[in-house]
Order: sequence, then structure tokens, then C-alpha cells
Amino acid sequence: MEYTIAMGLEDFLPVIFSGIGLYFVVHMIGRFDKTSGRMAFWGAFLIILGGVFKASWKLNIAATGQDIVWMADSLFLLLGPGFTLLSWALFSAQLIMAGKDIPRMMWLRPLLVIALFVVGAAAASTQGGRTWIYIMLTLTTFANLAVVVLLIKQSNQQGVKTAAGLFLFNIIAVFALSGMARMPQTVSFQWIEQGLQTLSQGAFAIAAYQLAQDTARRFNNVPVSS
Repeated sequence: MEYTIAMGLEDFLPVIFSGIGLYFVVHMIGRFDKTSGRMAFWGAFLIILGGVFKASWKLNIAATGQDIVWMADSLFLLLGPGFTLLSWALFSAQLIMAGKDIPRMMWLRPLLVIALFVVGAAAASTQGGRTWIYIMLTLTTFANLAVVVLLIKQSNQQGVKTAAGLFLFNIIAVFALSGMARMPQTVSFQWIEQGLQTLSQGAFAIAAYQLAQDTARRFNNVPVSS
């Protein structure tokens, strides 16, 4: 299908909202542990970078008609590792909130998981076809789900019900968009998809802000681990 310039520009809005939400999540994690905070930062960086590349691809193809394949494919390469790092960092921070010790060699487990999927995707790519995308998409799906489930759990535990509801809407919308992507694409349908994506990431940003603010009040005197 053909993309319009307006469609390409609007596609940056979800990236901006996602970046805002991730900022609050990363900041919240960094309050408890510096290593977890660094891991969360790099995870968020990869997620945002993937979104920027994909939105830039759409804007470029709308403006020039040129399909830069690597920009579109970068979304699959970056989101899975990004969400994997973020989910492990968030899990570790929540252990500290619960008064528990975090695992040693923090980077080892998430990097092993990422390496496993990357090697599998690389092996699949040598056979031709797009199987490698589904391998990386599997990692993205489970890691993204892990992040949102952890955020919903924390929101409910702290009594921030609005945030829990918004996080739930976010993940439902993500799965809905995954299904919609397999349907026949028209300009009108693409606008519906982008509108839902924007609402989804806007909800994530608001929920992340609410949860981060409540967490800052509750754990104001907790020392930061190194």
C-alpha cells in the first residue's frame, strides 16, 4: 500500500509517547540499583531506536517511494533485546523493593537469552525467507509481555489502579495491532492502526508517570544499590 506524508509524520507520535513512558520506568528502576538502571537505559534505548527507524522508514517511503529494507527490519532486531533487558532490570528493581537480593552477574541471563534468539535468527536467515523475523518477534512478544505484567503487578500492589488499567490497555492494544497487521491494508485501515498505536503508547506514558511518582513517594528513603 501507499503511505502518505501525514501518516509517516504521525507514526513518530507513538515513539515519542513510548520514549516518555520509558523515561519514567528507567528513572524508577535507577532509584533502587545503578546496574539495573543502566540495563534499563540500554533496553529503552534499543526500543526507542527501533521505533525511530521504523517511523523513519515509513516517512521516507511516503516521501520518496524508496523502500529501505534495513530500516523496517531494524524494528525486529532491536525491540526483542530492548524489552529483554528492560524486563530483567525491572524484575531486579522489584526484588529490591520487596527487600530481596538481586541475582549476581545481572547481565549474564538476559544477554544469554538475547544471544540464543539472535543465533537462531541468524541461522534461519541463511536459509532465505523471513523466518528469522518470527524468531525475533517471539522474543519481542514475550519480553514485552513480561515488562507490562511486572508493571501491572507493581501498580496493583501499590494501589495505583488507574496505572494498572492503562498498562493493561497498552498490552491488549499491542496484541490487537499484531492481529490487525495480518489483515488487508488500506489507507483508512492504516490510520486506524496508527491511531490505536498512539493511544496505546499514550496510555503507557501516563501509567508509567503515575507509577513512578507513587514509587518515588513510597521509597523516598531507600538507598541506591551500586
